[in-house]
Amino acid sequence: MVLMIWLEKKYLSMVMSSLDNAKWKGDTTLNHSCLYCGDSQKNAYKARGYHFVVDQSFVYKCHNCGKSTSSINFLKDNFSMIHKEYMKEWMKEKGVKPKKHASGHKMPSANSFKFVPRTDILNKNDIMSEENLKILMKPCSEVAVAKKYLEDRKIPSEHYTQLYYTDKPQNLSFLSPKYKDRVLGTDPRIVLPFYSEEGELIGLSGRAINNSPLRYLTMRFQDDLPLIFNLHKVDKTKTILVTEGPIDSLFLPNSIAVAGSDFKKIDDSIKENAVLIYDNEPRNREILKKLSEVIDLGYAVCIWNDKRLDGLKDINEMILNGLTIDEVTSIIEKCTFSGLSAKTKFMEYKKI
Repeated sequence: MVLMIWLEKKYLSMVMSSLDNAKWKGDTTLNHSCLYCGDSQKNAYKARGYHFVVDQSFVYKCHNCGKSTSSINFLKDNFSMIHKEYMKEWMKEKGVKPKKHASGHKMPSANSFKFVPRTDILNKNDIMSEENLKILMKPCSEVAVAKKYLEDRKIPSEHYTQLYYTDKPQNLSFLSPKYKDRVLGTDPRIVLPFYSEEGELIGLSGRAINNSPLRYLTMRFQDDLPLIFNLHKVDKTKTILVTEGPIDSLFLPNSIAVAGSDFKKIDDSIKENAVLIYDNEPRNREILKKLSEVIDLGYAVCIWNDKRLDGLKDINEMILNGLTIDEVTSIIEKCTFSGLSAKTKFMEYKKI
């Protein structure tokens, strides 16, 4: 493989963890969901963006929106820090000296500002552990900017010690060898850890608290276990409220979240007491399709038919617009249906 193709592939591989449905199809074709048009918003498994080689260089093409550009410009548009690192290495390979500032001093590189944690104190025998999570970052309760973000979203304060904050997301790569050199960006993030039923750390989701186009950074440490938030604490003998997003679940009692709209990942031990709560989007065809499917499978579902919720997409929006947690919980109880009654309410919901 010629030098420039190899170098471009190296940097495309570095951003894969932040690209939905990303996978290499052969040595020179990378497929993933498009960042320009969001082709996976309607279907979480759609991936119509492709990087492939033309004239010994990678180019990008989306077969949904038609976006066409060089893969290097793709990095520049979406991952500016990684693009800078690429340009630095490209110049080094080409023998081009870095530019100097007007003062005559060499411009500092992105590497000049990298923070390297004391990895010597990490537990190397159990890297995917809560112990190491606490070494790499602090609970939100101890960080002013994180507390303010959670307070602004009216997230109950009892969760602040269970959520974490990092302004150096690259440090998360130390939690699993599969993410070595694959965690990118400098966006400060609230980190929501996912545990198995036995309390083992199996993944995490990092929510950017700035205006980053990459709102979520998701890491899965064990591919054979579903990422379900709060599974280790839920009481299976009681009603279990199941939301799409982890943040929404923080407002509800005895709740879990599936980190997306694929509720089929919950197992039969939960199904009997579960109430599936999709976002309130009566005009979203993909949501309506999934809602219809789980009704047919026998799940109890929340169908948002309360007029107070018009225009409010999710539980967090409902809280931010003045509803209390008790009011939202009461609405969910009144809007929960199954079987024939769920099908009837679903038909009414589609007409909203």
